[in-house]
Amino acid sequence: MVKEPILVLKGITKEFPGVKALQSVDLEVFPGEIHALLGENGAGKSTLMKIISGIIEPDSGSIVLDGKKVRFRTPREALNAGIALVHQELSLIPSLSVAENIFLGRWPRGIFGIDWSYINDRAQELLKKFDLRINPRALVRDLSVAEQQIVEILKAISQPHVKLLLLDEPTSALSEDEVERLFELLFEIKKEGKAIIFISHKLDEALRIADRITILRDGKKIITAPRGELTERDVVFYMTGKHLEEEVITHDSVEGSPLLSVRNFSAGVVKNVNLDLYAGEILAIFGLLGSGRTTLARGLFGLEKAEGDILIEGNKVRISSPIDAINAGIGYLPEDRREALVFQFSVSKNITLASFREICRKGILDFRKERELSSSLVEKLRIKTPSLDKRVMYLSGGNQQKVLLARWICRKPRVLILDEPTRGIDVGAKYEIRQLVRELAKEGMGIIYITSEAQEAVEVGDRIAIMRNGKIIKTLKNINLSKGDILAEAGGAVRA
Repeated sequence: MVKEPILVLKGITKEFPGVKALQSVDLEVFPGEIHALLGENGAGKSTLMKIISGIIEPDSGSIVLDGKKVRFRTPREALNAGIALVHQELSLIPSLSVAENIFLGRWPRGIFGIDWSYINDRAQELLKKFDLRINPRALVRDLSVAEQQIVEILKAISQPHVKLLLLDEPTSALSEDEVERLFELLFEIKKEGKAIIFISHKLDEALRIADRITILRDGKKIITAPRGELTERDVVFYMTGKHLEEEVITHDSVEGSPLLSVRNFSAGVVKNVNLDLYAGEILAIFGLLGSGRTTLARGLFGLEKAEGDILIEGNKVRISSPIDAINAGIGYLPEDRREALVFQFSVSKNITLASFREICRKGILDFRKERELSSSLVEKLRIKTPSLDKRVMYLSGGNQQKVLLARWICRKPRVLILDEPTRGIDVGAKYEIRQLVRELAKEGMGIIYITSEAQEAVEVGDRIAIMRNGKIIKTLKNINLSKGDILAEAGGAVRA
């Protein structure tokens, strides 16, 4: 017997001012199916998810759920119909327990008030059902990110009558081991007959977990195909409309005196770190959540109280604030680009934000110079924007990341610290950003490239420093290293 689709979208169209986000998109999703939705940033994936989940309404087109035509004006209406969305940014309350979060807004009341025993027992049943070893009474703030992601999904599927689960980048902050745990849960949910739509920029994950894959490009559906009929190269072609050039990966050895030296450096969980960075070098720092990689970056940029010595070209510098770091010739692109972008500002102003000296004359802003400088960088970095005056909040994630890179190219620091620079961006933008980083290194800049992906560390770093429990446990020259070599050296770092 042929299954009937649980969800059918026909001709879904949505426009925003100046942007055709979706153009007559069709989609079918079946019970017990994991359906990957792929595309570059700005392809329309998130807009489609928002329409399915009732956050926004389409301009035209129809939605059929379980054979009935529906129209959702609010997320509550979609949830009541059986559609649950798990956002990339988790919505759990850290000070509440696992059980309290799972049933938030649905706490049952007894004669003497809220029935906490019932809540905990129900949560325990749900956790046991999926063979999850999480204490229902544990506070969410004490869980790992992966465990929090699992709790968020349990919260969604515990809603009455949920038949379709929407997951937006659920693995973006997880280690490889944690991804496996999450996938085990998704396979169990699939066995129950529930449908899952899964957005990811990690093509290898989509090709591994999905039954079928739909690819969007520029708001249009390009193809829907079974997983087995697509290779990663096919997916890249359908996403971008072109075959990306083979990424040229070379690793240069470095000589001479260090550009940056860090001695006995401590900040938060980071303890007594020593490292050297050379001009023209990309030093990859491989570490996962809890390893201290981001605290190290923030400490070097003056965002965390720190102790120890920092030397630029042999000269000791005192860094107690980002202004000190910038004046010393250090730039920093944070793990979360929202920390660095001013979303209400234009593309032009975000690019020149750290370069007032270059665009001012006698203390007065030279608007012409500002536009010339930002325009040249938009062209050089191929930033997709309708105009320099467009608010940066309306750009895709990959283009927002390029704006931040443009800011530092404009400032010309000697040392640039990049924390997860390709996280949450599409394959095309990832390729371009990595090429830009290599160009900056060739021009003599020293790059610290922080990543939680061992494969990326191998592909990018001239040397690779491995962090665990706040310390650099080993630094390796990248001579024929593999991902397996890095993970073997890291040992306990995988779950740090």
